[in-house]
Amino acid sequence: MLRWKYSRPLLIAITIIFAVLPFLGSNPLAKAGLQQTMAVAFLFGALALTYDLLFGFTGLLSFGHALYFASGIYVTAILINDFNWHFLLAILGAIIFTSVLAALTGGAALRTTGITFAMVTLAFGQAGHVFISRDFGGFTNGDDGLPVNPDRLPDFFIGVVNTKYLYLLALGILVFIYFAAWWITESSAGRVFAALRDNEQRVSVLGLNPNRFKLLSFVLSAAMAALIGAVMLIVSGSGSPRYAAADITIALLLMVILGGPVTRWGAVLGGILYSVLSTRLNVLSEGTAFDSLPSFIGGPLSEPAFTLGLIFILIVMFAPGGISGAYYRARFKYLNKGK
Repeated sequence: MLRWKYSRPLLIAITIIFAVLPFLGSNPLAKAGLQQTMAVAFLFGALALTYDLLFGFTGLLSFGHALYFASGIYVTAILINDFNWHFLLAILGAIIFTSVLAALTGGAALRTTGITFAMVTLAFGQAGHVFISRDFGGFTNGDDGLPVNPDRLPDFFIGVVNTKYLYLLALGILVFIYFAAWWITESSAGRVFAALRDNEQRVSVLGLNPNRFKLLSFVLSAAMAALIGAVMLIVSGSGSPRYAAADITIALLLMVILGGPVTRWGAVLGGILYSVLSTRLNVLSEGTAFDSLPSFIGGPLSEPAFTLGLIFILIVMFAPGGISGAYYRARFKYLNKGK
């Protein structure tokens, strides 16, 4: 009870502040550029949480989670562009398609365990990436990306002046995914997920089928990733093969470790920070921010991947449980100090 005494009102207050700031005039979030950056960051925070459901809460290390995110993007775009579906029906269709895809691929992958499972999911993810980038079916537009038809979207999602509504959409999806993940992990099925992570043999002894619950976690996380992908299509305006690449899944793993696995808010915070840092570091690397530094320092720091890798190493070394783990350790010490 102590854990939730202040955290729940704090999360609600932070959400309200972020929702109101774009409409308050002269502040950084009133600018369309930062609104777009934060909208993408919110979606990656939500996506990191879906990966944490799979990796942190269930103990399944998947290297193919990006496939389901990209499926949400591309199936939504195809249904809107080629079949003239209403965008809400297209999103629902993408979620259903992705759930079936996840059930099939997850069912096959779960015939294996451990690193073999990770490699099988990687193989499925890479197959999806090749299918999208090569445009075998003539639907994905290959490496050029697949823009969504703006005429099929509401007018308030189109144009720079309406970026604040895309921002609110992304924030709303983040809140929805957060509470969906909370409901799942606090349910009886969620407790089985945690038991599978800690001791799969004990779950079997209790008469439960571990693979059924693993598949349930796999499909639920994929379905939520598809929803986030569909919203990413609206926010970014197009799909790209890079969304299906293994790099995205690896980035999600780093986001979860950065924020702290098995903590919902930690995964979200890790996803947001990673996304914002990636964007800002790319901007800095294209400018002159590091020109005044010696080349042996400025050169590596001008590479976003190096800086992000350095941050990740420092987190692993000095905060093994991520940001949330550091917070809980500090709070534990503070509470014990007062006794």
